[in-house]
Amino acid sequence: MIELELTPKIKEWLDTPKDQRIIQEGARLLLRINRNQILYNNILRNPVKYAPTLEYQLQRIYKQRMIDTTHEEVRAMMTQVDAISEQHGFTRPARSEFQRGKRADHDQLPPEVQQLYVDNADIMRRMRDAHTKLRLINSTNSTCPDSDRYPLAKDIIRLDLQYRDNWNMYDHYVKGTPLAATVRAVDSRTASKNAVKTINLLLGKYAKQPSESQADRIRNLYNQIDNPSANLKAKMSDAGLL
Repeated sequence: MIELELTPKIKEWLDTPKDQRIIQEGARLLLRINRNQILYNNILRNPVKYAPTLEYQLQRIYKQRMIDTTHEEVRAMMTQVDAISEQHGFTRPARSEFQRGKRADHDQLPPEVQQLYVDNADIMRRMRDAHTKLRLINSTNSTCPDSDRYPLAKDIIRLDLQYRDNWNMYDHYVKGTPLAATVRAVDSRTASKNAVKTINLLLGKYAKQPSESQADRIRNLYNQIDNPSANLKAKMSDAGLL
């Protein structure tokens, strides 16, 4: 069983200047991971000789753990991307203007409201392009598929949120009223709902394999929620993220 709490300790030891590292602490970390008592004893008997070996082993272990963490994060993101793809039909031809929901009174709307419709056409194009590139990534054309998928998946998720928020503003705007009022009413409902769903998904992954990048992402999402529920606050607190 992997002791996940050791990962940040390994990083802290590796980030310590070489002349300030406590070799015995590094050796104990390595022993807890590989259970190699012989190597542990050798390091303690001759720390100067075995310091490079200790550093190499901990670097290798830390790198693999980061790869595993990225894999889990990308896998969670791909679940979201698949749902977004299904909803928007990325594998089907683009829909007509009428099917995309242009309001009958579009030409009478304020320019900034009309612009939301124009912006969404561009956002959809960008999402489709990113999804096409994402589908083409595989182990034969990429040395690290997860690293190549990550920015594309992140863009699709971010653009989808912006796309849906724009539609909500566009659809719910009432002529003669300030656009700001519409943004507040829709944005808090849309962004918060999706943020809660994503947080619940990521908290499960974080519990199995925590990382600073994952923690920052969860906190950023949490900050998007206007009135977090007591249940969500408890989950965040239990995960040590509040």
